[in-house]
Amino acid sequence: MVEFMDFCKALLAKAGAAGFGVLAERKLDYGRQYELSDAGGARAVLSCYHGKKGFSFVTGGKQGHRLQEALGGAPKAAKTSQLDPFGLGFPHIGGDESGKGDFFGPLVVAAFYTHKAGAAKLIEMGVADCKTLSDAAVERLAHLLKPGSLTEAGLGLSMTLMPREYNVRYGATGNLNVLLAQLHGECVAELLLRLGSLRAKAAAPQAVLIDQFASNPRVLQQALSLPEGCRLVTRTGGEADVACAAASVLARAEFLNGLRTLSTEYGQDLPPGAGTPVIKAGREFKRAFGAPELAKVAKTHFKTLASL
Repeated sequence: MVEFMDFCKALLAKAGAAGFGVLAERKLDYGRQYELSDAGGARAVLSCYHGKKGFSFVTGGKQGHRLQEALGGAPKAAKTSQLDPFGLGFPHIGGDESGKGDFFGPLVVAAFYTHKAGAAKLIEMGVADCKTLSDAAVERLAHLLKPGSLTEAGLGLSMTLMPREYNVRYGATGNLNVLLAQLHGECVAELLLRLGSLRAKAAAPQAVLIDQFASNPRVLQQALSLPEGCRLVTRTGGEADVACAAASVLARAEFLNGLRTLSTEYGQDLPPGAGTPVIKAGREFKRAFGAPELAKVAKTHFKTLASL
């Protein structure tokens, strides 16, 4: 991780030389994201990733092309979500989660149902994998998606486990993937129930696509209990499908909302992620409120707890 952070710092130094300053930073799955601004207030987003093939980065935002030029090379387009890249057919449901790698805050799963015209509308709105968007953009899009309401783009909803409940349910399973499967099952079941009451307006989905979080989908398959004619598909990079991307937006927005709620409740900033700022905030929280209170704001099975 030291080498990866050096990679990020080197990119930020180049961005700084081009007049970009860091406004915000957050942890991503397999990386970090930086929201940047130039002296005139124009925004850009730098997303850095680490993986088996080494380090990489993607730029975005209105000034993403200028940031890319400053970092070297021709602009590289971020991966955009598509109508039906996995050949699921329409209508279908996409599912994703947020918060599983964050010490503070809830675990959230979301599901989004859409049809062909709705998928085109989602792309027109700018819906994409939440990892490629700033938090401000995520919350703006989530508001437009109107979770719980059937719109021309489709129908989405989310389910949230705040830390108080999360720690109890994790203690009962002892396995995050099992807990995720259960929560996805509950979320999709509720979405199917709502769709059933709207059958005149919403045809039954042909498939449910879940961004893959475990190598064996058996537990997820059992948790979903899909109706006949509807199949489960799991894929890494599932957010390439716009329904899955919409779910990622809803999940991320609800995670941010939950984190804000806890920060407000205790009057202390609780940052996302699990790195140095989180450890610092955790130590401050522990001193102020005591170790037992951590179970109300954090996921206590994380190794981060031992560093506080």
